[in-house]
Amino acid sequence: MMPSTPFSHLNLSCHASKCCAPCDCSDAEIAIRHYASPRQKLPAMSPKQRNWCVAEILRFQPEQSAAELMIQADDQLARSVIKAWNRSVRF
Repeated sequence: MMPSTPFSHLNLSCHASKCCAPCDCSDAEIAIRHYASPRQKLPAMSPKQRNWCVAEILRFQPEQSAAELMIQADDQLARSVIKAWNRSVRF
């Protein structure tokens, strides 16, 4: 069982283009990919969700500025999380 995140309550389905049944994506990853997509219409991220995103980015890219990340739009912040995750698997 995956830990609860500020995104768990959204109950979004994985929309990966490739089938990953059964899906291994966490609620947070599914939500971040939805927020990053220009095709998705979601409510604005809450402060708790935005803080989670910033913490996730800083976990893999501590050189980033939290203040600069906090002013990003939700979709941009979500894409920054995905970039941080991608960086984490390359190094």
